[in-house]
This record gives sequence, C-alpha cells and structure tokens, in this order.
Amino acid sequence: MSTAVQTPPLPSAPATEPVARTRRALPAWFGGWELALVALVIAAVVAGSIASPFFATGQNFAITTAGAIGLALMVVPMAGLMVAGEIDLSVASVFGLAGVTFGMTLDAGIPLIGALLIGLVVGAAAGFINGWLTTAFGLPSLVVTVGTLGLYRGIAYILLENRSISRIPAEWAAFAQSNVPGTYLPYPLILFVVVAVAAGVILHRGGFGRRVFAVGSSVTASRYSGIRVRLVKRALFTFSGAVAALAGMIYTGYVASARADNGTGLELTVIAIVLIGGVSMYGGRGSMVGVILALILVIALGSWMNLFFVPTNVQNTVIGSLMIAAVVVPALILLARDRMRRTA
Repeated sequence: MSTAVQTPPLPSAPATEPVARTRRALPAWFGGWELALVALVIAAVVAGSIASPFFATGQNFAITTAGAIGLALMVVPMAGLMVAGEIDLSVASVFGLAGVTFGMTLDAGIPLIGALLIGLVVGAAAGFINGWLTTAFGLPSLVVTVGTLGLYRGIAYILLENRSISRIPAEWAAFAQSNVPGTYLPYPLILFVVVAVAAGVILHRGGFGRRVFAVGSSVTASRYSGIRVRLVKRALFTFSGAVAALAGMIYTGYVASARADNGTGLELTVIAIVLIGGVSMYGGRGSMVGVILALILVIALGSWMNLFFVPTNVQNTVIGSLMIAAVVVPALILLARDRMRRTA
C-alpha cells in the first residue's frame, strides 16, 4: 500500500496594502521660505502701521508703489535668469540708456509709440548682447554684465552728458504718475501685475519654465536631454533687457525727465530682492511668488524708513543684511541636515 506524501502548503504571500500617496499641502512653488516671507511682510506692515499713522494709507501706498514700479519690473526677469544660473548686473544701466534713448527720440519729434518701440528695441538688443557674449564664448555672466554695466551707462552719458530732457508727452507722464480713477492703484502697477503673473505662469507651468529650471540645475544634463541651453539663456537675457528698458521709460515719465544717471545702483537692490525671495544663487531653485513677497517686504521697509527720514546708507545696510541672511540661512539649514544624516 503506497502512502501519498503530502507536501505542506506554501505560505501565502502577505496581502499588499495600497500605499497611500502623501500629497503636499502646498504647491511646489510655495513652501516654508515663502511662508516665512509672508510672516515677515505681515510683521513689517503691522509694525509700520503702529509706528506711523501715515504708513497704512492709500496715498502712501500710491506714492510708494508708483516710485517702485521700475525696480519691481526689473525683478521679474532677474528671477528667471538666476533660476537658470545666470545674472545680469547691467539692468540698471539698460534702464538708464533706454530712458535716454526714449527722451532723445521724443525730443527729435518722433511720436510716443515710435519712441517707446525704439527704447524697447535698444533694451532688447542690450540684453541680447549680454546673452550672446555669455553663451557664444562661455564667459561668466557676472564678468560680462559687469563690463556692459559700465558700457551701457557710458553710452548714455556720451549721448546726453549731464543734460536732461524734460520734453515728455503729457499722456505718458499721466500714465506713469496717475492712479486708476477712484482708486489708489497706479496705472503702471497694472502693467507690472500682468508681466509678473505671465512670467510666473511661464516659469512654473510652462515648458519653457521647466527648461529654465533644468538648465539651472545642470547644464550638462540639459544638453543631453536635448534642451537648447544657449537659446534659453539668450531669451532670458533679451527679456531682461527689454523689461529693464520698459522700466526705464516708465521711470522717465514718472520723474518727467530723461537723465543718464537714472537708475544708478538699482541692480544691487534687484539682485538682493531675488535672493531674499529664495532663488538659489547657484540656480535651479526658486519661485516667482517668493520673489514678489520679497519685493513687497523691501518696498514696505523702504516706505517705513522714508517716513522716518532714515538715511539712504542705513536703508542699504538693512537690505544688505536681509540679502546676507537669505544666503546664509539656507546654507545653515543644509549643513544641519547633512550633520543629522551623518549622525543617524
């Protein structure tokens, strides 16, 4: 009688439970740094309102905003450039050169629209030259734009010397200086919002924006991925020059005078705002929302200090301190995380 050998049943594999996907409570372009900036903006506005009864008024908002539109516009393209790992120190010089060109063409009898187009072409050409020199010869943009900073400002002085042109059309001066009827919103603020929102959507939601972040993260990997790195960088530099020119012409209308020294020194404030906004100085990381929040913070602090007649050098010290903190704090956070991983 044969006995059947019974094999023990194989252990059944444990049932796999579906892994719950964790969702970010906040979008990728709004994180801890942006939350900290929101807190700082609120603190600055509350403190300014308590310190001065004139701070949180519609009139102060209108005056401060109208005067800062030129600075605000230049911040937008600088954010994209620095995300791509580049920098443009010549923006304030393009700002001044475009204003001079704008004033001289108006003084020569060219209609307003024609003068605006010529100014934009001059700015875009200046930005393209920056991009071409950087990408065609592999030069650091820091070195290139330090050189063109002096070149473009020098051309402005050659064209206009120490003279000023006050022949600004009334309609352009009204656009740069006036508010939307019944509100405290300056007309140029609407233009800035359009430019900033469009740039933010392209940077964070568009295919070009993904290429910008890729280039800032790794140029080599971007090239192997088929991204035309030179084209991306030249487009960013050209956009930066065109927007700086627009900002310079709006400022010319705001002060009703074209001068070769308009905008001198603004490039450092622009770069400081972008760094305070959380854009990495090494490229590949940052958000337009953070940059706009940093812009609001710097403008609010500047308005507060102006109301108390704080000297310009002290204001520059405050902005410089914020910029250093924006660079040092992320480095300290990364260092702390690295040490925690080593000890774990």
